[in-house]
Amino acid sequence: MTTVIENINSYFLDMYGRYENIDEEVRNMVKSFYDPKVEERGIQKGIEKGMEEGIEKGKIEVARNLLKMEMDLLAIMQATGLSKEDIEKIQKC
Repeated sequence: MTTVIENINSYFLDMYGRYENIDEEVRNMVKSFYDPKVEERGIQKGIEKGMEEGIEKGKIEVARNLLKMEMDLLAIMQATGLSKEDIEKIQKC
């Protein structure tokens, strides 16, 4: 991160006095470092991904429990939404 700041500082020093819209460019660069909307979208994506992973783990756990109860493969597929291949992989573990 220090190198990035040094490079930006060097760039601005080189451009000082030669560039009319330096203030606007600085604002845009700083905004690109931290944009609350970008952060919010990242958090939302993280939450969604976590939920998807949690649901998938839950399906696997349900399938394991139903396999222990020696439930029919088709019934497990219907209950969990997992494929036959996925359930067979779980059986092997």
